Amino acid sequence: MMPKCGQREARNNQRHVDGNHICGLPVICCGQGTKLLLVDVGKDVHVVILGLLQAKHGTLFAMQHTFSAIPTNIYIDHNCWAGGVMLIRELLAVAGTLNAREPDLVAAAMFDVALVGPTMQPVRSFTGPALLPERSLRNARPADVLVLPSFYGEVPASPSLLRWIVRHYEAGGCILASASGVRLLANTGLLDGRDATCNLADRRAIAAARPAVRLSPQSPLIVDGRLITAASITPTIDACAHLVKRFHGEKAALKFARYANSARQLADVGHAAGQQEHGDSRVLAAQRYIEQHSCAGITPDDVARHVAMSQRNLARRFGAALSVTPVQYILQCRIEQAKRLLARPNVSLRRAAIETGFSDEAVFRRAFKQVARQTPSAWRELLSS
Repeated sequence: MMPKCGQREARNNQRHVDGNHICGLPVICCGQGTKLLLVDVGKDVHVVILGLLQAKHGTLFAMQHTFSAIPTNIYIDHNCWAGGVMLIRELLAVAGTLNAREPDLVAAAMFDVALVGPTMQPVRSFTGPALLPERSLRNARPADVLVLPSFYGEVPASPSLLRWIVRHYEAGGCILASASGVRLLANTGLLDGRDATCNLADRRAIAAARPAVRLSPQSPLIVDGRLITAASITPTIDACAHLVKRFHGEKAALKFARYANSARQLADVGHAAGQQEHGDSRVLAAQRYIEQHSCAGITPDDVARHVAMSQRNLARRFGAALSVTPVQYILQCRIEQAKRLLARPNVSLRRAAIETGFSDEAVFRRAFKQVARQTPSAWRELLSS
């Protein structure tokens, strides 16, 4: 743990430096006045970036950015899409540099990514280039995120691999499956009774092998609790944005989405992303319908008809599952979409209001402040800060 003096000095964002230590902690000089303070806090490794500026009387002030890098495993095997693997790895790497405004990948890391193979032997991607595993199934470390990339042809199906994936999920981990990686995830049984998307080419195979999976291949990206499925490469970029949001917050995710030109700008992983583990399939269906149509002027009656329920029963089950009414959930989804629009510098408040179904800017501002507890202008300023 950091010494108490270090905790107090960090809160004040000011440190006195003696040689190569700060409060007894080692400092590494990296050139151009930048130093790294290494802080050991158990299983997480924090790297504090110190941009040190000389002030009066020899006191040095430090600007600090601290990240807890999320352990992440990407499974690789023969015939995997090497481009997809490296795209995911590098997108997660760049997310940290964007938010730290620090080019050093280690210092800025939001995700600590390792490539895990069936063994430590190189695996051949489907076009030929080899990928080198950094860990094997036997020595893979526990992780918060597991990525199953796309494969060409048949997906891996060894019992040891399927057990490893299930153990990861049962330990509380999150799983992102991309394209045919969804077929691999389905083979574990984890998607039975859950919502998922897939590539159209895999629909028949998944439906035949695992008929209990609720497939919606028309949806590019589906988040069902800790299971994230992406139908192809483009929504996989959006899935990476979701991971940034899940572990590091909405502001970091929107900054990443703008950089990556994420086509949907978190549109499928907004307010409801963390509210889908309640187990009520009818409410889940209502949520999905609202998230897809919230800006089209839908009413609770429309939602009730869509899921074949009475308005009264829908409201009762919505309240039990989510602690909000259908009307409140519709408004929340509209404001989430407004946030995504306002993250784009060329979108005016008037356009955001119109595209999210509000009659005028005044009504839009009031609704935005009611849900987000700040004005649209304040939200936009927060993103640009």
